[in-house]
Amino acid sequence: MKKKLITLVLALMAFATTGCIQEALVIPVATVTGNIVVPAGKISTGVKVTVAGESSISAYVNDRGQYSLEFRKSGRFLLIARGQDFDVNYGWVDAVVEQTVTAPDISLNEKLVGEAVWVATILDFPDAVGFAVKSLTPLWSQATENMYDDGTHGDQLANDGIFTLRLTGLKTGYQQYSLDLIKSNGTTAGDRDPHRETTLSYNSAIYIPESTVKIARGNVTSDLVGVNYSEVKLATKKGSRSMNLDSDGGYSFAMEGNGREYLVFRSSNFHVRAVPVDLTTLTLLEVPTTTLASKKSGEIKLVLIASDFSEVTNPTVVGDFTNWQPQKMYDDGTNGDEVAGDGVYTRLFIGVSTAVSYQKYAFNITSTNQVKDPYQESGDSSYSIIQVK
Repeated sequence: MKKKLITLVLALMAFATTGCIQEALVIPVATVTGNIVVPAGKISTGVKVTVAGESSISAYVNDRGQYSLEFRKSGRFLLIARGQDFDVNYGWVDAVVEQTVTAPDISLNEKLVGEAVWVATILDFPDAVGFAVKSLTPLWSQATENMYDDGTHGDQLANDGIFTLRLTGLKTGYQQYSLDLIKSNGTTAGDRDPHRETTLSYNSAIYIPESTVKIARGNVTSDLVGVNYSEVKLATKKGSRSMNLDSDGGYSFAMEGNGREYLVFRSSNFHVRAVPVDLTTLTLLEVPTTTLASKKSGEIKLVLIASDFSEVTNPTVVGDFTNWQPQKMYDDGTNGDEVAGDGVYTRLFIGVSTAVSYQKYAFNITSTNQVKDPYQESGDSSYSIIQVK
């Protein structure tokens, strides 16, 4: 009987002790749920919600815009939401331990082409009195841009400890950067953005969107009077995109890309001309007026754009007018070349016999690789053809 009593007491003690341990393991939390609102037709998947001053707490949003966060203490918290397709935005929530609280909706705007928004908070860096964004790759002309807490430059509320910067006209693609923390003694210290969109090469990075279609708009003129310019063909990307100009020389040309491209103008009455345009920042490119030179008797001008091919080494041209002997093309500002080192190789021939009006030719882009002219006036199965006046 005594043994049974001892066993029962020990069992009761073990049960009581286990219960206490289990109760101690239940840590009270404050649960915050919320919703991210994105523009109609967009999906919020991939948006991340982080908490200022609480780097270990974050959550990704589902395709319905919903998220849930847990805090181990009550308090007022700043929630920061961002995604690759949307500008960063934020909102406040009051969390209460052992309660579930619904945070106010946070609305995200779709990113604009060539623009970006950054935020930095005193909650993350209590010893800072200000912030700046420092470009790493690519570098901006002014490498560091100050952030603002005065209601300007995208800042929502002055003097709330949330600093903001919106920049326009940026090169599209990924921008690597760091935050410069400005201290009360005037010194600065670099740090990673705790609310960064992504990380590249151990640096904070943000994606700057580009337009899928961009418009180049402009006019051409020439040394001739009363010309109907509708005969002039405008092309880019090896002629894969082309159009004829308006009769007055105007054009509005759809383009694609994210870097330097070339507008190539050509007709039987004018010498070919390649004009570089920069597609990195603008969706509407206002191209300066382009002057075309009329063909003179016995003249042939050819251009080869190096970026149209994967490899171009010491290019030459062969044709009826060279006796099919290779003739060097130039990118040094001579022999008809307009701008040295711009990737456009040129060769101007004069005194060409006009006995044959249409002459065949081809480019040797390497010693073993011969190609037709992508912007040819005309051609056959093997060679390009140009008209000689």
